[in-house]
Amino acid sequence: MSQDSRLRIDVSGLLEETVGKGGVPRREVLALAPRFEELTHRLRDDPPPFLALPFADVADIGARARRIVERFRRTVVLGMGGASLGGEMLVQVLAAHPARHPVIFCDNVDPDTLTQQTGNDVDDTHLLVISKAGGTAETLAQFLSLLPLLEANGAARLAEQLTLVTENPHGALALLARQLKLEFLPHPPVGGRFSALSIVGLLPAAVAGVDIEALLAGARAMSERCRQPDIENNPALFNAGAQYLHGQRGRSVSVHWAYSDRLLPVTRWLRQLWGESLGKRDAAGRPQGFTPVPARGATDQHSQLQLYLDGPDDKQFTFFTDPTLHQRGRRVPARFTALPAVAPLAGHTTGELLHAEFEATRQTLARHGRPHRVIALEPDAASLGELIVLLETETAATAALLGVNAYDQPAVEEGKKLAREYLKKGKS
Repeated sequence: MSQDSRLRIDVSGLLEETVGKGGVPRREVLALAPRFEELTHRLRDDPPPFLALPFADVADIGARARRIVERFRRTVVLGMGGASLGGEMLVQVLAAHPARHPVIFCDNVDPDTLTQQTGNDVDDTHLLVISKAGGTAETLAQFLSLLPLLEANGAARLAEQLTLVTENPHGALALLARQLKLEFLPHPPVGGRFSALSIVGLLPAAVAGVDIEALLAGARAMSERCRQPDIENNPALFNAGAQYLHGQRGRSVSVHWAYSDRLLPVTRWLRQLWGESLGKRDAAGRPQGFTPVPARGATDQHSQLQLYLDGPDDKQFTFFTDPTLHQRGRRVPARFTALPAVAPLAGHTTGELLHAEFEATRQTLARHGRPHRVIALEPDAASLGELIVLLETETAATAALLGVNAYDQPAVEEGKKLAREYLKKGKS
């Protein structure tokens, strides 16, 4: 099903009419419409907070970003999961390369990586520290381990070098801000994985030179489309319905395959959005969800394609492609055409080769009855804004079909508590 937008969304590969027994009948997707009625009413009359984000005034975020760029050489973002993945996606997909102002995302506490990313000289570094609840152990450890280096320049400089973002005024990050006489900015009332179009993602993006106004304009356009009650005119509902039906047929592994390195960060962001929003128990206590698996084209043709074609039929595929990629890349010269392996490459760019490999992989999956869809977008701000809202709304719609709450993550807390207990034992 092709959509009239900056995104080219082709779901024909999920349908029986294209891949035969490997697809689902279009009529079964359309028959899900009554199960979306409650959701469509909410989307129209009382939309979830993430759908309000594209309509917010971001003038202050832009001004703050300009001040950071004027005063510092680089920005380091400290945060885990949704506090990092959305902003990293915006920066890596949209920022110019090389960046005018490097933005580095520290999303782990591996000591070697953290030292490599931050170094020991942070005099010209701005730190953006993000924790929705304010008590994320890894983020607090990142921040506090760097604090002595920052404090060496005095309290006034410390206030300039730090931007703290948290929702909980009683959380550890807010309490630290008060003790250090620092301000903290409010995290919006959305889960971290739905916060890419808030200050969480927009501030690092603006610092990196991304056009956040264009990003939000695209998001607003898709927001309107995703509120349509007609399933055939609402890409989020149709895509959610088709994927849900494949899940009911045992295809609970969602392979998100980027045939453009520029779009690879989308698959990492989507992994958390899809996995953490859907992987939980429904009201009857039954486990639900899809397992998201990022893949890279053409690299994973050489590591995973054999499994995808001849292995268990438990997967469905989403391709992310850039329709302009074939226009770029160095060209293979014609001087070695006598070699049979080189002759087909002669005169073509590496971008043309990657595009040909995508088309070949897509057709091969279809011939093997493997369900797939294609989302093609040029990596510009408006298109990415559309994509983010599409995938967020699609996730909410899939959660509605599965009978789970897309916005909580109850099982994650157990591991966090155990980690703190292990640390306490280690000190005794």
